Amino acid sequence: MLRTRPGSFAGTFVMLALTATIVAAAAQIMATALGAPGPGRFAAADAVVRAHPTVKLGSGDNADNVDVQRAALLSADAVARVAAVPGVRSAFGDIAFPLTVVGRDGAPLPTRGAAPAHAHGWPSAALTPYRLAHGQAPASAGEVVLDAGLARAGGFRVGERVRVITPAGAEVLRLAGVASAGPAQQERQSSVFLTQARAQQLSGLGAGFNAIAVRADARTDGAQLRERIRDAVGGDPQVVDHRHAAAADAGDTRAFDRVELVAVLASGGGITLAIVVFVVAGTIGFAVERRRREVALLRSVGATPGQVRRLLLGETALIGLVAGAVGCATATALFGPFTDALVSAGIAPDGFKVAPHWIPYAIALAAGVVVALLATVVAARRALKVRPGEALVESAVPPRRMSVVRVLLGLVALGGGLTLVIVLASQAVSFAILAAFCFMIAVALLGPFVIGWPAALAGRTLLAGGGSGFLAGSALQTGRFRVGAVGAAIALVVALAGTQAISLATADHATQRATADRVQAGHVLVARAGGGLPPAVAQEVAKLPGTRAAGMVSTDVFLLDRHLTNAGDSWEAAGLDPAAARGMLDLDVRAGSLDAVRGTGIAVSDTLAKDGAKIGRVVHARLADATPVRLRVVAIYRRANGLGDVVLPRALALAHASAALDSAVFVAGPARGLDAIVRTYPTAVVRSRAAYLHDVKAQAQDNAKAQWVIVALMIAIAVMAAFNTGAMAAAERRRELVLARLGGATRRQVIGSLTLETIVTTVAGIAAGVAVALASLARVGDDPAGGPLVVPWGQVGVVVAGAVALGLLGTLVPAALVGRARLTALAGLRE
Repeated sequence: MLRTRPGSFAGTFVMLALTATIVAAAAQIMATALGAPGPGRFAAADAVVRAHPTVKLGSGDNADNVDVQRAALLSADAVARVAAVPGVRSAFGDIAFPLTVVGRDGAPLPTRGAAPAHAHGWPSAALTPYRLAHGQAPASAGEVVLDAGLARAGGFRVGERVRVITPAGAEVLRLAGVASAGPAQQERQSSVFLTQARAQQLSGLGAGFNAIAVRADARTDGAQLRERIRDAVGGDPQVVDHRHAAAADAGDTRAFDRVELVAVLASGGGITLAIVVFVVAGTIGFAVERRRREVALLRSVGATPGQVRRLLLGETALIGLVAGAVGCATATALFGPFTDALVSAGIAPDGFKVAPHWIPYAIALAAGVVVALLATVVAARRALKVRPGEALVESAVPPRRMSVVRVLLGLVALGGGLTLVIVLASQAVSFAILAAFCFMIAVALLGPFVIGWPAALAGRTLLAGGGSGFLAGSALQTGRFRVGAVGAAIALVVALAGTQAISLATADHATQRATADRVQAGHVLVARAGGGLPPAVAQEVAKLPGTRAAGMVSTDVFLLDRHLTNAGDSWEAAGLDPAAARGMLDLDVRAGSLDAVRGTGIAVSDTLAKDGAKIGRVVHARLADATPVRLRVVAIYRRANGLGDVVLPRALALAHASAALDSAVFVAGPARGLDAIVRTYPTAVVRSRAAYLHDVKAQAQDNAKAQWVIVALMIAIAVMAAFNTGAMAAAERRRELVLARLGGATRRQVIGSLTLETIVTTVAGIAAGVAVALASLARVGDDPAGGPLVVPWGQVGVVVAGAVALGLLGTLVPAALVGRARLTALAGLRE
């Protein structure tokens, strides 16, 4: 039977191989991301201590532990306590903060590792280890050591003056020495070294250390030592071993980005895998349904249901194993391109490489086989319930009714989609893809009705259209199950691509509109390098005659109270001084006053207000570095898109941000004097209001690339499913085509009828996909981050055109190949 059904088995093989490819690739990437990140800059450390870097959101089984990018500082005296622990040979406090080195031409020097250079205290240089290639260690507050890459890029020699931009402002330092490390570290990050006291001063975060690195005595038990260190520091710190030391490096976000990568793959990959399983089940079900005559013949000659079931399961298991092996090999070949795409989209950290392991391959192989076997059991259930004497009669008549179970499951999926749209109306844009997937399950299960029935109605109008019209109309009326399967696959493509395109366009338009309404300042200073601007920039601008300036800090805040936890994630926040920002930023305050945003007073968006953050409420929160704090709501504003749902006092945000830097400085008044400030702080660039708004639009397009990476994979799966289903349907209709030819139909009439039928099926599928996309986004107007609905007609046109081409090619190409064969050859077909 494997030899006599090449079309069905080829389609099943392709989808199972695709399943194994996706599972293997995602599992290998997640396994690598979850693995030990290595020692990184702390190559010579046996253990590293940092403040606890996680925030617990929720309670009980629904609790989520979320990592922060940069944990709070450890106290300055913690180093001495760690050094006194038995088994500790030495302990070094580490400081890490972004810093920009300015070249001779006044431009920032290029850095390594796709990140700004970071400054550290000189004692931590021994941990990498860095060694002096020229000069000496910094001995005073006015001296600095550059790594060899920065010194070479700037052409600096020992004894020359070097200008640097730090969170504390612009500094001119004397180059005391040049340090070098191994090639891996040189490529990993650009480093600058200062005296320990000077590093703490220029970090902008005050006294304390980001981490404490430990060297242990020989033959010391590592686990026991880490426990003693934890007790000595107090306050529930995190102590990591040598293999995980890079996770504690505040100057290297790679370990944090690996955790974020797991979260992205777990969410987007979960939906993708669900789509794959759904598509595979549908493909196998379609293939088994097309073999009803074979099953009927076996039953009529005495085969028991168990024998037929074992036959089908054996075939599926064999195909699944072979397809799984092919899928694992394909995944291995695609590791490079796929990780490169993740890195370029900003989802994976720079330099991320997959380290293959056998367990993800085993999971991928087993997953494909299990899904295929379960789908086969379900698909064969109806055919095996028929009594042997009725089997051939049953198989000769196309199915007219859907089973009760199928209808109920379809209604459940429809209810799930409606629930997401109604209950999560305030986050309609964020959950649009998930809602679309639920609706698509309903469309696929109820396909003979929602797609097949409208196509059958259209087929009635074709009956009087000559030979081709009669054949097409008859096929559409009697083949509602086939039309539903093919149309549902096309609808899946349209629904996913259309929902993504419309939701992104809607969200981007809302952000651009809110930003344009909010920003009233004539000019904006933004950073071109270094990750931000020193707070001193806003101070310098404010000193210009007739000019006012307001710095804004981009940060995060974790709200811990019930209904405010943002589905286990942080809320985007901004640090502002409302008095300074008056007349430059209009947040459209609906209640309270921004003037009260000081101390621990905060303003919240109307989204948070609807969730219960009313005026006067005190909320329990954690700041960006996981520091606990109680905040009081003093104002509610509307224009949160592009700003954040929480406005913190600027001083509070700076003290606990990942870096004590402003993301932007808004300027009101004449632009005279801004050029001089830019010369002092070359990391800054002056943008007019119009140019700034254009930058916001460009940034939104860049951010959309990351979202398209996962969704593009979903769409690729849907495209393959549509082509596969169409090809299988056409290949399995050879007997029907033979009968039409033997009945006197010409080759042109047969091809014409298939074309008409395919056009009707494709249009019905596109209509269903459009309906799903619109239903998924029906409540966008109730989402402050979304509406009104914006349709990017160019992208939608491409999606529809692609669906039409897919429907025509997937069905007509296989059918045309059959139609070109000689009638005498077709007459000899089996069955």
